[in-house]
This record gives sequence, structure tokens and C-alpha cells, in this order.
Amino acid sequence: MNYEERKRVISGWLFQTLKRYEAPAHMDDAAMREEMVLMVEDINSEIPSKTNEGGLRYILEKAAEFVRKNQSSRRWPSISIFVKGIKENRGSMIEEHLSISQQPKDFDATYIMAKKISRGEPVGEYYITGNGRQLVLSTGLVNASDLEPYERYLRMNSHGV
Repeated sequence: MNYEERKRVISGWLFQTLKRYEAPAHMDDAAMREEMVLMVEDINSEIPSKTNEGGLRYILEKAAEFVRKNQSSRRWPSISIFVKGIKENRGSMIEEHLSISQQPKDFDATYIMAKKISRGEPVGEYYITGNGRQLVLSTGLVNASDLEPYERYLRMNSHGV
């Protein structure tokens, strides 16, 4: 998802979430809009950048649950409580989200290739020596030692052995 798509999803979720709370009396419409924009930006900044739409919706639902459990008044939750909800749940989001089945448009090729590498399955050279190497390493599903057998294979085949 690009930045604007993420903001759109977060904005829609935030609007629905805040409808259940009383708006701050000291804010006019313009101030409330500005506060919501800031909330969207701050929430977005705490979500891992490689998160697809399914993962984003998952972490937002977990954050909403956190807010419901921790917000002590019926007034709008602060930006801080939303950020705490994201931080509290983003670590488990990666593990949980990887097991959630997605529609094909939500597949992330990097995670798919990282899973294949962790199982020792064939993958393209891009994920071993190209820019994809850093991408699969950044998932946390594989490490450099997982790539060594692939690198050996490529060395042996590039020297005609």
C-alpha cells in the first residue's frame, strides 16, 4: 500500500472509531478536522511500512480494542492512547497476520519468498543476491545463514562447476 492508501484506510477507521465518543467541547469543526489529520499521521507513523491492507486493518482493530479497554472517559481518546494501542500490538501483528489468509491482491511477494527460503524451496536469484535479498532479510523470517545454501549453489553454477 502506498502512503495515501494507508491514510485513507486509517482515516475511515478513525472516523468510525471516534463516532462512538463525545467530541471535545473546546474544539470547533476545523480544530476537530485538524486533530483527526494529526491522529492519522501519528497512527500511520507507528505501523510498519511494509504492512499490506489486511495487516493494516488487523492492527487497527487491535488498536481499537486497546482503546476501548483503556479509555476511561467517553470523550475522544488522545493521540497518545491510539499510538500506545498500535505499539502494544504491532509486534504480534506480524506473527498473527502471516497466518491470516488474504485475497490475492493482498499478497506480499517478499513474505512469500521469505517463507519459501525458510523452507528451503526454490526462489529467484533476485531474492538471494539482488535488491530482494535485503527485503527478505527485513521480514525477520530469514537471516543471512538461511541464504548461504542458495549462495553456494549460485557460486557453483556461475563457475561452471
